[in-house]
Amino acid sequence: MKFKKPNISDIPVLNAISLASKRHWGYPEEWIDHWMEDLTLTEKDLCVQEVLVLQVELRIIGFCATLDQGDYYEVIHLWVLPEFIGKGYGKLLLERALDNLDLPDKPIKVTADPHAEFFYKRQGFKTFSKVESYPKGRFLPLMIREV
Repeated sequence: MKFKKPNISDIPVLNAISLASKRHWGYPEEWIDHWMEDLTLTEKDLCVQEVLVLQVELRIIGFCATLDQGDYYEVIHLWVLPEFIGKGYGKLLLERALDNLDLPDKPIKVTADPHAEFFYKRQGFKTFSKVESYPKGRFLPLMIREV
């Protein structure tokens, strides 16, 4: 197992991981298409976000991207290939990504997928609000972990 910073050439692999991970929850393709921009990592994102990749036996199996929002950090992406979900890799990836941040009294926030809310709660996050998503009537938990 190895953690590394991604290269521009890794972007297609990372985007394939985010899509596969989101599809794992059985969402309709129409929804996935609507969310495509939010699920996609760009070359610009690599310049402004802290992105960390997890490799197992030279295969990229997941990544985490965070962004310094001034008075808090935000987890923008945390994706693991479906065959590695539930095996502790997401927790390891999140912990390592957060360890790499300068956390002087800054909370960490995430807008989580409803299927990931329990995962984040186990990592010390608390739901403080909800925001409406697509489709209408679907809500995403807004979560925070205080330092």
